[in-house]
Amino acid sequence: METKHPIFSAALKTGLVIGSVSIAVFLIQYVAGIKPVGIMRPILIGLFGFAVSVTLLVIYLKKYRGQSGGFISFKDAFLYGFIALLVSAAISSVFNFLFIQYFDPEYTRSIIEAQKDFMENYLSGKVPDESIQDTLDGIDESMNVSTLKQSLNSLIFGSVFALIVSLIVGAVMKRKPAIFDDKNTGGVV
Repeated sequence: METKHPIFSAALKTGLVIGSVSIAVFLIQYVAGIKPVGIMRPILIGLFGFAVSVTLLVIYLKKYRGQSGGFISFKDAFLYGFIALLVSAAISSVFNFLFIQYFDPEYTRSIIEAQKDFMENYLSGKVPDESIQDTLDGIDESMNVSTLKQSLNSLIFGSVFALIVSLIVGAVMKRKPAIFDDKNTGGVV
């Protein structure tokens, strides 16, 4: 009988890898001056981060499944993915809090100001000036959220993301042994 590898420690290591890669991607964007401003850029940055996270999760889950005899139940695949993505979300949230709180406290303000400039230029001539001012005021109100609350919201969003993605990846990655592949019964009669 094969020994099953501990799922928690393997998922924890995967979460550490995904979280570290997420931090590295953010730092590269920060150093390169790539800000999530505009309409398409935040979407593209988000899709890139999603693709990296899911790709790493699938690679490490396949590796874990291979070490476990090539088979994994939906429950174990879901649990592995959920733990890994939850750990990754926690690491990213803590990093973002520390980064904004201690390293670059003006980072959020610079993003908000750049978004306001973009929106003002984008909406100019397309909508009335009152609507533009209402939009800019709404963006200013988003600045009143504390760094801790932003980090907690990020963790909540990350948890929901982890749940949904883990359900999908778990369903895709599950693999049960065929009925007649049981080596203990001596094969097909």
